[in-house]
Amino acid sequence: MDERLATGVEGFDSLVQGGFPEGTVNLVGGPAGSGKSLFCLHFCHYGARFRDEPSMYVALEETKASLSRVLRTFGMNAENLERTGRFLMIDLGELRVSGPEGSPIGFRELQEFLAPSLKSARAKRLVIDSLSAIGLHYPTPGEFRERLFAFSRFLRDQDVTTLLIAESADSSGFAAHGVEEFIADSFVHLGLEEVKGELRRTLTVRKMRFTKHDTTKHPMYITETGLVVAADEKVV
Repeated sequence: MDERLATGVEGFDSLVQGGFPEGTVNLVGGPAGSGKSLFCLHFCHYGARFRDEPSMYVALEETKASLSRVLRTFGMNAENLERTGRFLMIDLGELRVSGPEGSPIGFRELQEFLAPSLKSARAKRLVIDSLSAIGLHYPTPGEFRERLFAFSRFLRDQDVTTLLIAESADSSGFAAHGVEEFIADSFVHLGLEEVKGELRRTLTVRKMRFTKHDTTKHPMYITETGLVVAADEKVV
């Protein structure tokens, strides 16, 4: 079996033979508030703390201060990991690398940043938050798809396992541009549904190459220690 990178999300790794296959590009999608960033913070923190796998979280919308606060809230203090270079949180949200003032960053600029940074950090785990922010750079879906395809090939040539965060407008599961899930090696959908006046979070592994994975929609909860997937329960 291929080498697996466990996420540390309780209940999730057992659904996918132990974690994400090493060296793959994976999509974590869902509507706002469904837990996408927290899921990916688990992935980076677990690798850096428990697997000695340097991790890099590149934020294009969230600030580093906000992400650090989330980690502390759920008992994942990353200060020592940051000091030793095992967990890098990089805020590129304010970076303006081309075009007029205020224009969003594109895949080319992000690749130019990552190429040397991944090597110098010896990163094994990478999160990009989010594709939705990068999509604002491109005037047409076709151009976005073309550049995402090239960017995914670049990521697969690096010695890194990547999680790409993508926003979906509703519970359909499809990301905003409708192409992200086809280019990625896996698609983990986090749902947020209103049931009898209460919000219910769910997780479904829609796709994962090289893996005999579970396809059931499972309840997911936010607890004092972060996300928990009820792997032995299903949502009907």
